[in-house]
Amino acid sequence: MKKFLFQLLLLVSILGICRATLGQERWFQIEASIFTNENKEDILKEQWEADRTLLSYPNNLQKLNEFADLFLTDDLILGPTDSLDKEDTKELSAEEMQARVNAESIMAIGPDPMINGPVFKLFDFQREGYLQLSSSESDFQQTNRALERSPNHRLLFHGIWRQAVVQEQNSTPVYIEGGLAYGEQHELQGSLAIHFNENEDRVVINTNLWLTEFSIVETNEWVLPSIPSDINREPSNTNSSLQYYPIRIYHMKQDREMRSTEFHYLDHPSIGLVVTVKPYEIPLIP
Repeated sequence: MKKFLFQLLLLVSILGICRATLGQERWFQIEASIFTNENKEDILKEQWEADRTLLSYPNNLQKLNEFADLFLTDDLILGPTDSLDKEDTKELSAEEMQARVNAESIMAIGPDPMINGPVFKLFDFQREGYLQLSSSESDFQQTNRALERSPNHRLLFHGIWRQAVVQEQNSTPVYIEGGLAYGEQHELQGSLAIHFNENEDRVVINTNLWLTEFSIVETNEWVLPSIPSDINREPSNTNSSLQYYPIRIYHMKQDREMRSTEFHYLDHPSIGLVVTVKPYEIPLIP
């Protein structure tokens, strides 16, 4: 009997510790903009060699979920020939076509969920991590406008999301892509990882980004890693038969400790990154 009571008390203590640990999880809201440096003189100051540049994606990569992803589940995607009249879509751009597909997808959703299909759920933007937030949450609107107007820069990526920040070994890197699309690849690709330093008094950002120049002339000098299959699940909007080959790659791999709420800039000859991290308190469920 005493042994049983001891085991019971031990179990209660462990559950209490676990509950306290979960309650101490610290969340932050992250905002990042990534842009090019269009000054060729600055770019050419540093040369990147193919045999010295190893590009790869981390294993536990996470893509930011967006509101449009609600309509990209396997059972909700409608092909252009499923319900759209071909004559009506001849003059539509890829963006307009996708908008039509999404609209018909919404109309096709009935009041009862499919029993054998995937669960359809709405995102909880206040309590779920790795969700792309709306521009109304942005502190970078003026910065992004300045970048878009500048002849010396091009804005390639802008993201706002929330996540729990943990130690590096438990962190989840975020997949990044931006700029022009070349087949399945983009000008800008790679990952950002946000985690605590060892003392947990600073947030650290790890950048593993590459900016690629492409050509239709075949070359085997540079090799881009394949996008992980669980990331690259959206249907391609390009019908081009052209093959694109990387001819030059600029790799940005840096670590930076940051103070929360401060504006941080990471410099590189070809890529710039501005980022902020702000503490975020998850609201209680009413």
